Amino acid sequence: MIKFGKQLKVSIISAVLATLFTVFIANDLIENVYIDTLNYLHKNQGQVDEVVIVGIDETSFQAMEMQWPWPREVHGELVNQISKFNPKSIVFDVVFSEPSNENSDNYFAEAISKAKKVVLASDLSIRENAFMSGVVETRPLELFEKAGALVGLAGVEADNDMVVRHFPPFDNILSEIAVGKGTQEKNEKKIIRYQGSAHSFKYISYFKFFMPDGVRKEEIEGKIVLIGLDVKASPDMTSSQKDAFPSPFTRFDATLMPGVELHANLVSNIINNNSVFYKTNTFYSVLLILNFLVIAWICSSWKPITTFVYGSGVCIGWMMLASYYWLDGSFINALSSLPIFLLTYVSAGGHAYLTEGKQKKMIKGAFAQYLSPDMVDSLIEEPDKLKLGGEKRMMSIMFCDVRGFTAISEALRAKPEKLTEVINILLTYLSKDILDCKGTIDKYMGDCIMAFWNAPLTNENHQKDAVETAKKMMTTMDKINKEIQKTGDIDFDLKIGIGIGTGECVVGNMGSDQRFDYTVLGDVVNLSSRLEGQTKAYGVTTIISSNTFSNLGFNENIIELDRIKVKGKTEPETIFGLFSKPISSEERKFQDSFLGAYRSGDYAKSIQALNNLISLGKNLKDYALLIQKRIKIYETKGFPENWDGVFIATDK
Repeated sequence: MIKFGKQLKVSIISAVLATLFTVFIANDLIENVYIDTLNYLHKNQGQVDEVVIVGIDETSFQAMEMQWPWPREVHGELVNQISKFNPKSIVFDVVFSEPSNENSDNYFAEAISKAKKVVLASDLSIRENAFMSGVVETRPLELFEKAGALVGLAGVEADNDMVVRHFPPFDNILSEIAVGKGTQEKNEKKIIRYQGSAHSFKYISYFKFFMPDGVRKEEIEGKIVLIGLDVKASPDMTSSQKDAFPSPFTRFDATLMPGVELHANLVSNIINNNSVFYKTNTFYSVLLILNFLVIAWICSSWKPITTFVYGSGVCIGWMMLASYYWLDGSFINALSSLPIFLLTYVSAGGHAYLTEGKQKKMIKGAFAQYLSPDMVDSLIEEPDKLKLGGEKRMMSIMFCDVRGFTAISEALRAKPEKLTEVINILLTYLSKDILDCKGTIDKYMGDCIMAFWNAPLTNENHQKDAVETAKKMMTTMDKINKEIQKTGDIDFDLKIGIGIGTGECVVGNMGSDQRFDYTVLGDVVNLSSRLEGQTKAYGVTTIISSNTFSNLGFNENIIELDRIKVKGKTEPETIFGLFSKPISSEERKFQDSFLGAYRSGDYAKSIQALNNLISLGKNLKDYALLIQKRIKIYETKGFPENWDGVFIATDK
């Protein structure tokens, strides 16, 4: 059964709520911002040479010296001038729905008829009277349509913030008629890919067509010519509505886009077939689910900087994917991942700060003195690794004791504070070796240290780490002795004994309701203590159990010493010695010879093998001298009855 920690539960709930809020409440706002951003970052790279705008601008108003609306024979003459350059089509983003002077209207109609490629704008308006109420299309004068003018709907549909981002959802829109083809099923929402901010297309001032050589043929030939207002204020004194709209770029440069250029962008999209479609709801739903899972997982292990960096990286990754799709003609609202992450981050962070902060303080207080900083951080990050109350584990246990503590006390009996200083130096150095090798310090007992491996954090290599610690401690003793002897209070070397055993234990918080410690219980604990006690009798610094050795494989610093029944145990234990220096092949040969002779009860061969070890003067010299004394006792008294090569220890 899968168990969910509190932080993961909070992260999942927060991510669900953040996703629901983003999708159902904030989606439109986020989508608008993201469409604007993508348009800004990835401007339309399609060809725009086929489109040119004739702007009815302030300069033209000054040059023409006429009040708007201009006489229609002026527009007719413009059509005549443009037609000379053989354009693809002439498109007016101006609605000519009301009759003016009859001669003017006829002149304009005649020009339309001659050009045979003129498109006029219609518009939508609300009509209310006693007989009807609704939206109707305001079309150009019938005279102009009979003259051959095509009609396209110039109305656009802005979003709630008045920005025009999408193709109009109407039939026969002005841009489609200008190009001569449709773009889509009208129930399919499509995003305009803008060329850039206002005046990204080529503009020619209206009045230049009335100047000699004001316009070159190559500027018009074969192109779609759009004609419309390009002024900062409405030229119509009777209307406050100017023909300019916010575009996606308005968010970044605060400029409005002339309505005629908005149509130019629509024309460009149709020509280049590069407008942007929405990805399917199924695709977006899958993306939201993936985003929810990833963000919930990231925030489930909450660290202010790390979580923020990873979460931001996920959001950036989604946005990079969205940019790729945008360039390919598809839109996904990847920006929605950002508020989902931020809301989840804040919620999960608040929970971690308010509730898990107490747990972290408890863990740090309980383990900071017994574990390395990295292990404490790991426990704080994943407190579920700490199973309180006790659990069974295969563990390696170490006891380390100072030999000859009585001699040290005698040497410093006049300076008891120095004794404390010496012990503190000794324990500080040795504790560092334990912590550096992923060990947990269980307790200090005077001059003795008890430590264990594979708890509270799992360590598959606990036997190797325990043995490596012992090797480091043996080397560290040289540094300790040099530092202590600098004071002149002690003129002899301190020595230690180390016992290491491996076996199944119960580890956890044990004690009373008022006070408890994180400690370990088990038969191997007693065995390890007994092995440490035997180091002096065998002339070695470190003795390890058979279970510890069996998981190490060959080690050049380890050799078998004896089979022994320690005090309090009935089963024999094969013990091994660990040395700071590698054991030579000669030592191994003589030791094998000794063990074979010793266990078969052969005095002579045993003594000979031990003499050989003594003669070598290497790692096993002290061991051989001590065992030789045991053999001589057996030689005098005889081997015990039913001798099986197992030594029975009477001392702890």
